[in-house]
Amino acid sequence: MPAAHRSITYEKLREVTDTTFAATKDDLLGLETEWAVHPVADPVTRPDLGHLLTLADSPLPEAGRVTVEPGGQIELSSAPQPSVSDAIRAVDTDAAVLEQRLSRLGLRAENRAVDVRDPIRILDQPRYRAMNEHFDRQGVAGRWMMTNTSSVQVNISNDPADPLGRWRALNLTAPVLIAMFANSRAVDASGATWESARQGIWWNIDPTRTRPVPMSDDPSGSWLRYALDALVFFIPTEGPGRPGGAGVSKSMTFRQWMYRGHELGWPTIDDFRYHLTTLFPPIRPRGWMELRVLDALPRAVRAAAALAVATIGQSGVREELHERLPDTSDLWLDAARYGLRHPRLAEAATILSSILSAYAPEVADTREHVDLLDSFLERFTARHLTPGSRAWLPLPIDLTGAGVRRSPSTPPITNLVAAPGLACPT
Repeated sequence: MPAAHRSITYEKLREVTDTTFAATKDDLLGLETEWAVHPVADPVTRPDLGHLLTLADSPLPEAGRVTVEPGGQIELSSAPQPSVSDAIRAVDTDAAVLEQRLSRLGLRAENRAVDVRDPIRILDQPRYRAMNEHFDRQGVAGRWMMTNTSSVQVNISNDPADPLGRWRALNLTAPVLIAMFANSRAVDASGATWESARQGIWWNIDPTRTRPVPMSDDPSGSWLRYALDALVFFIPTEGPGRPGGAGVSKSMTFRQWMYRGHELGWPTIDDFRYHLTTLFPPIRPRGWMELRVLDALPRAVRAAAALAVATIGQSGVREELHERLPDTSDLWLDAARYGLRHPRLAEAATILSSILSAYAPEVADTREHVDLLDSFLERFTARHLTPGSRAWLPLPIDLTGAGVRRSPSTPPITNLVAAPGLACPT
């Protein structure tokens, strides 16, 4: 919570960002997967919050943690695991139990990266209220992100021997991963097509907190500058771990707060740490690397994506990627728009596929997971298809501007049928 006087310096903040890139003792990996949740009896409504909270309070066999997202999405976070195969098995086991519990409550979880229900928030904590108001001042994309999107996130330790290696490799490959695993094909209200409408929605939200962190020889310094220049939308007033606070309605970056103060006081180190949790770049450093670019995926594709990311993170693989992959750092938005229909992304995906096929058997501890990745690469990537290639989702918002606008009508949609044998695996 804020202090009465200025109490932090640039150097103190630098110490915080340095810790996010520090080497870790153990090399671990975790998965987070989200689902849109629908009442079976009335799928266009939102689930009851009380029912969802009972799920969050119920232990799971592999110690996964269940949380409720603002629109009633359910997120399952695995415990950190010593291998990617352990993480895949843990999530699969806990997800099966969670699905059974949802069914008993009359609810169904769907691997839907973008939902088209009205974007209604069922959580009303002060943080989410302030976030919603902040994003609404720029358009409706933020409201849609909070309530109508779901993703898969891969969390991987900073390499104990090379703590910056995975940061560089994940930023290098993230646009390619967006294109390969896009699973929210849509036509927006302007008529623009998207392979990953979820990423398109993110791209239409406050750019001070959603764009990639600029790459440099000093990642900690880049992350610090990014955080200082990001807008503050919420000031906690009850201390760490407490929900109370106040929304910030006037534009103010953390840098401005640090040097000019605010009527509620001056920021502390805890306020800066909290501010970092409100920033959502595609790869977020947290003392580990959090890859945030993957759409919600079916079980088998989720496993393939997890193994792909784990393989990218390996020493030796990283060096080969830097040598062979074409530069796609200018194609973040194109990856969401065109997927593997973009020539440079298709070229990069072909090269990445060959590297993954060569090294994944050394990373997974079971042939089953290698086969899932190989099958995905053969069935989708080799044919420049994505998991979402089967049909176009009509999206009643416009994603083509700096912000998102409501459109009075939605263009007609023609369903596409996948080629024989190319249905997305479950």
